[in-house]
Amino acid sequence: MSSASGRIGWFFVWAIVFCDIGTSVYYVPGLLYATTGEHAGFFVLLTTLAFVLLCVKVVEVTRRFSGGGGVVSVADEAFGPWWGCLGGQMIMVDYYLTAAISAASGAYYIDSVISLGGHVLAVTIVGLGGLAVLNIVGIRESARASMVLAIGAFVVDLIVIVVCLVQLPGEVLGRIPHEFARLGELHPGQVLVGYAGAWLAFSGLESLSQLAPAMRDLGPTPRRGMIAVVVTVLLTAPMLTFLSTLALPQHIKETESERYISELARLAGGQMTGPLLQIAVVLTGSALLLFAANTAIIGNYHVQVALTRRQFLPQWLGSLSRRYATPHRAIVLSVLVPAVVLIAVQDDMALLGELYAFGLLGSFLLTSLGIDVLRWRDGQRGWGFWGGVATTAAVALAFAVNLGSKPLATAFGGGITALGMVIGHGTRSGWLERWISRVPRLSPPVGVEPAEVSFFTVAQAAGMRAEHGVLVASRGAKRKLFQEAAERAKARGLDQVFLIYIDEVPGLFFPELASPTPEGLTVLEAGMLLIERQGLRAIPVWALSHDAAATVAEASNSLACDTVVVGATQRTFLWQALRGKFIQELLQHLEPTVRVVVVG
Repeated sequence: MSSASGRIGWFFVWAIVFCDIGTSVYYVPGLLYATTGEHAGFFVLLTTLAFVLLCVKVVEVTRRFSGGGGVVSVADEAFGPWWGCLGGQMIMVDYYLTAAISAASGAYYIDSVISLGGHVLAVTIVGLGGLAVLNIVGIRESARASMVLAIGAFVVDLIVIVVCLVQLPGEVLGRIPHEFARLGELHPGQVLVGYAGAWLAFSGLESLSQLAPAMRDLGPTPRRGMIAVVVTVLLTAPMLTFLSTLALPQHIKETESERYISELARLAGGQMTGPLLQIAVVLTGSALLLFAANTAIIGNYHVQVALTRRQFLPQWLGSLSRRYATPHRAIVLSVLVPAVVLIAVQDDMALLGELYAFGLLGSFLLTSLGIDVLRWRDGQRGWGFWGGVATTAAVALAFAVNLGSKPLATAFGGGITALGMVIGHGTRSGWLERWISRVPRLSPPVGVEPAEVSFFTVAQAAGMRAEHGVLVASRGAKRKLFQEAAERAKARGLDQVFLIYIDEVPGLFFPELASPTPEGLTVLEAGMLLIERQGLRAIPVWALSHDAAATVAEASNSLACDTVVVGATQRTFLWQALRGKFIQELLQHLEPTVRVVVVG
């Protein structure tokens, strides 16, 4: 990470966002060629201006909503809760299709160098299933891994561009200005369809606002990160689209549209270096596409959890797995829908492209319009405000055109969104929960009331610290653990014990949580009762973190505790492999003077 506190700086922000938005170049040229022909590069370049203006607004979303939430938070603040629900449903549609198209594209790129024998769909489904398992267990993604992938893909993209400029015949490159000259031959309707379709090249932009809680600051960091994203996208997406749609032979463009960049690398490199360059594209591209599919799954289940907390989705959907403390049902849904879509279209990238657009542009439109409304309320009337209005108009135009030009996208996206809004109404009014309660495995436990606990953040609790304090960290209501902590506090003459519960969040995004999960509240309440029965004051502390061990260590330092009481690990081998060994990592983070007491 970029700072001692573990928060990320602008370079890591760039890397994470580029790992999402940078994947579009692997499949968008082929999708655009099907509708715009050899003008595809021009339309990507044309749309770039509106994309840059929208980036300014996304940075503002990050600053205004430090807790994350993206379009859900913007629409809620600007228009009200139901608009927040609408924004959430639209971005979920986008995430479903992003996961599907990224996973399928990655499999097709692998197939370009290692034949999958006609089993691309099966490999894609298995890949999505693997991502579901990893997310349920709770894979701890690393910003450094994102950095390696982003740098590798960007460098390979630049190498492909340079090799093309050096090796391709002059007449191929000369066709780029020629295509600009032919633009006057296009009908206005063709220009609008091309412009609207080219927005697919910028899918992934919404990732920036989801990173807000993890950023070092909300001033220079998002701005510099976004500038880096814009620069790298401008250097790669338009040129790779131009080169692939103009240089590749006609039969490849018609039959191998799923892997334009791989074929371009092989063609430009020639017999000697072509296969090596193609392998480099496949290695970096397929890895990046798999990462993007995983990012879409993570973003999707975070939105679902946020909507359950706002009472627009049933509570059972956002409930956590008792073993892994991840929203397993939301994760399954985030993978099941893309898998069903892939099976329905038989992994046809052209059909996936036809389905794409509604959720992406709909969420962009709500975000842009929402920022306009918030700026108006703030009294802004200058060039910045009217430039934002122009951006909204540009996005609205693309959205409106796609509603008519992509009937499948409108039907699929509109249908899923409408269903989501009906579910939201059913959840809010109570009839859906009553229906769900009839299903035994989905009904809540009878007679269990949610715990009500007043808790503190680490910063708030620091004002109550005492020298040589005792901190107990637990994920379960374990009597022996709390008794051990109380006895050690009494032996030191202390009258209080700090009790910390950490909602550990795997992945790179933080959910929109302002309080502990129900499981966390239950543990804090049980711990307080057991400690107070020993005649001591229990101070409940809650934190949200990607790394529980590091957070416990930081809390022990902030709270001046030189004794940390934890339970013996009950994590499985798979958990430890993906999310780390808690006690071992805790010892690495703690000061040498701090004693760790492990209660079996």
